[in-house]
Amino acid sequence: MCIKKLILLIVIAFSMQGTISAQTQQSTFFLQTDFDELFMNDSFKISKCVIYLSNFKFYNQSQLVFEDKAKAHLIDLIDPSPLQFTMPKNQVYNRVSFNIGVDSSTSVAGILTGDLDPRKGMYWAWQSGYINFKLEGILNTKVQQPFQYHIGGYAGKLNAIQTNTFEVYPNNKYILTFKFMPMLKNCFAKEQFEIMSPQLKAVQLAKLLSENTTCTKVQNLSNE
Repeated sequence: MCIKKLILLIVIAFSMQGTISAQTQQSTFFLQTDFDELFMNDSFKISKCVIYLSNFKFYNQSQLVFEDKAKAHLIDLIDPSPLQFTMPKNQVYNRVSFNIGVDSSTSVAGILTGDLDPRKGMYWAWQSGYINFKLEGILNTKVQQPFQYHIGGYAGKLNAIQTNTFEVYPNNKYILTFKFMPMLKNCFAKEQFEIMSPQLKAVQLAKLLSENTTCTKVQNLSNE
């Protein structure tokens, strides 16, 4: 291919990219935890925290206007990257919903790839499905007490998936905060330092995390 044709193709590619950008908008969510509160207290050390967020849907009132094509996002909450969704430029919405965890249809779908690849270490077996989130660390009291909570389950009363819904609007950025302290206090008070399978206690802890998840607007970043 001659140099002139190559340059022309590059110019066309950048032109098309600019056109696409002009026709779309980004919905951005930064992710954080209450781990700063834990790290200020030497009695805690978090070594692992990974979570599945899935089924992102945006609504205008009750009408579904945009749905994330990805089945699920596996996120390291110790060092998270923002979640961004590209949608039509003039799309109007005022609400977002998403799941903490992986739904039953995905859990029984067989071998999947990407963030749902079993090699990511977040899949038990087809009977138990995916681990919705893992939290591991050490409680420093008189002795070092390891703790590990692998929370999941999709069948019947052991279905631990949780759905959160928040008010959001175009041209703004938001922070999703996952607060684990209530869950940890609940477990430590009962001296329960390990959950590694679907069970009613796992469902309770999943609900605690969901109830203590918040969504706040990043101030001074609105383009409205």
